[in-house]
Amino acid sequence: MKQRDNGSVKVIAPRQQKGTGSRAGQGTLRLWLLGVCGLTIIIGCAFLAHRAWGSSSRSLANGPAKVVPPTVASAPAQVSMLNLQFSPVTIEVKKGDVLEWKNDDLVSHTVTSAAFDSGTIAPGKSWRHTFTKPGDFSYVCTFHPQMKGLVIVK
Repeated sequence: MKQRDNGSVKVIAPRQQKGTGSRAGQGTLRLWLLGVCGLTIIIGCAFLAHRAWGSSSRSLANGPAKVVPPTVASAPAQVSMLNLQFSPVTIEVKKGDVLEWKNDDLVSHTVTSAAFDSGTIAPGKSWRHTFTKPGDFSYVCTFHPQMKGLVIVK
């Protein structure tokens, strides 16, 4: 557009409204990017779900999965030696069980039987024995003959 003023020519460019063209373009771009991201998420989830379902359906075709319970080592049964006594005096265990004698006393002790002998158990220490045969096993502390106990193995 040209305009004459006192013999001079002024060229006036057509006016654009500020930001209308660029904002409209940005809105369209944002909408397009949002759509692409949404589709990517949907396709990715579908792919992962298909892989998960696909692997489980294969295992079901081969029969049910075997469930193996976790093996937890049980603590051995325990007899305490304290105040020149075995506690409990009589204890019952199963064949194959481990029994632990723990010296909670201030002096050394033994656990002595015809079937087993601990040797000297110092204060704060312990000794274990696995019972492989059923029966009644009486035992004594050789240092303190008044200390007596009985293990019943079923």
